[in-house]
Amino acid sequence: MGIYKEITRESAHRAVFFFSLSLFAVSLPLSRYFITISEVLLFANWLAEGDFRRRFRQLRADRPALAFIMVYVMSLIGLLWSHDTGYALENDLLHKSPSLFLPIIFATTPAPDRKKIRIVLLLYISSVLIASVAGFVIREFRDDPFFRSASPFIPGLYLGLMLIIAAAQLPLIVRQIAGKGFWFYISFVISGWFIFFLFYLRTLSAIVCLGAIILFLLAVIVRRAKSPLIRIAIPALTILLAGMALWPLTTIYRQVHNRIFIDMNTLPATTVNGTPYVHDTVSIIRENGYPVYMFLADSELRESWNRRSDLDFDGKDLMGQELKATIYRYMSSLGLRKDSAGMSLLTERDIREIEKGNTNHLNVGRPGIYIRAYEEIMSLDIYFSSGRQETSWGSLTKRIDLWPSSLEAFRRRPLLGWGTGGILKAMDYGMEQTGSTLTGLNMRPHNQYLYVLLSHGITGFIATVLLLVYYFRKKQAHRSFMFSLFLVIFLVHFTGNNSFESQPGQDLFVFFSLLYAYHYPLPGKDQVLKNEAGLKKEPGFIY
Repeated sequence: MGIYKEITRESAHRAVFFFSLSLFAVSLPLSRYFITISEVLLFANWLAEGDFRRRFRQLRADRPALAFIMVYVMSLIGLLWSHDTGYALENDLLHKSPSLFLPIIFATTPAPDRKKIRIVLLLYISSVLIASVAGFVIREFRDDPFFRSASPFIPGLYLGLMLIIAAAQLPLIVRQIAGKGFWFYISFVISGWFIFFLFYLRTLSAIVCLGAIILFLLAVIVRRAKSPLIRIAIPALTILLAGMALWPLTTIYRQVHNRIFIDMNTLPATTVNGTPYVHDTVSIIRENGYPVYMFLADSELRESWNRRSDLDFDGKDLMGQELKATIYRYMSSLGLRKDSAGMSLLTERDIREIEKGNTNHLNVGRPGIYIRAYEEIMSLDIYFSSGRQETSWGSLTKRIDLWPSSLEAFRRRPLLGWGTGGILKAMDYGMEQTGSTLTGLNMRPHNQYLYVLLSHGITGFIATVLLLVYYFRKKQAHRSFMFSLFLVIFLVHFTGNNSFESQPGQDLFVFFSLLYAYHYPLPGKDQVLKNEAGLKKEPGFIY
């Protein structure tokens, strides 16, 4: 009976809040469904607590929370001149609803103690670890050729951001709990795994965010270093390591832009077996300088291929691509003609690589991130060689094609934009003006800054920036190391993605914006945290 006497209505609500917060953290890298469940639990628990008069007085006094909420209210106001209210209700307002009710909950709910906040963060980090290990096992042990399968639960675009946050957060949490002992060094091993897996995932936007974080950390270290030698050595070493990492890109660039001269006047008409060749002299597609769609003898190639592989020549490779196109490209990369004689020169390893969707023999054994770089550099070469008409070869080309279209749409309605939900109408208009081949494909600008400009115009953009700056400034984001790191990640991520326009991106941003602002580090507890962690307090940062 003594146990039940200790359970009060207030303690029960706090327990549900902590459980829901933990479920939210665990679900971020693993399940969109359970993210929604945790949000429903948080809101239902808040309603069940009651005492709304006191809590709304508390909310009115919390101006930063009101500023955060006003960002959502601006989307509601944007309905007044929306060009598509149906899309606004089903997408924009629904996806962004956490930025309306979660600030209310965080601002009017007592903060859990430090131990519980650490548990929430450790659960989040553990969940990211599970997602990364599961993705690695799926790709390696199931021999899955799709690099995107390394993120089986949510888009790799957002898992990459979570990996960076987890890698930075884990050593700080462990040091607070255990000091510089065994587990502190183990935490660096796990963080190293997160960074390795980030590159394994091949998510370019997240890797760019990691680069920005590294520069941010170096700036902090150099700024605080007292020794002139350290101030010189650290940037020099960074430049050296960056040069070594980027040097292979110069080889890939030369590989993609190589052009092998072919005398069009002396092209053979038939193979050595007398089969007529097909020569597409107009195609711009090349592999290692060799034209892909010349020296084609499909009848010979089909028969030779089907004798050596279980995959049908006229079917798909394991990546779901047209198999014969993969064969053409791989053989071209070796400088072979696409006939029976050329097929006879392929090794069994070459056959297996083609089956897996590899289009160039130089990519065999090349680290995955450099294969991704090769694909994007090649897509850019094809895009510009085609007069900006071919956009289907890479994600970067789509962005480069969409950004001028976004600016055209912005120029059409610069003051208030196209309204909430009008983004597709705006993009269609812009793409018609630029003659983009992506017209009619329901494309969005792949840039959060442009998205806001198109939806709310320059007026709404400035208001959004001021509201968020006010929130982060009042919550002293500039003094919190992890808060600052988190903001840098998203500010960079915004340049190439509509981060707020999907559930994982929106929930990740709102969750950490509120958690770091309201619960970590706890306001007024920086000295306690410093003592517990054994950290020397640095001016301007709370760890």
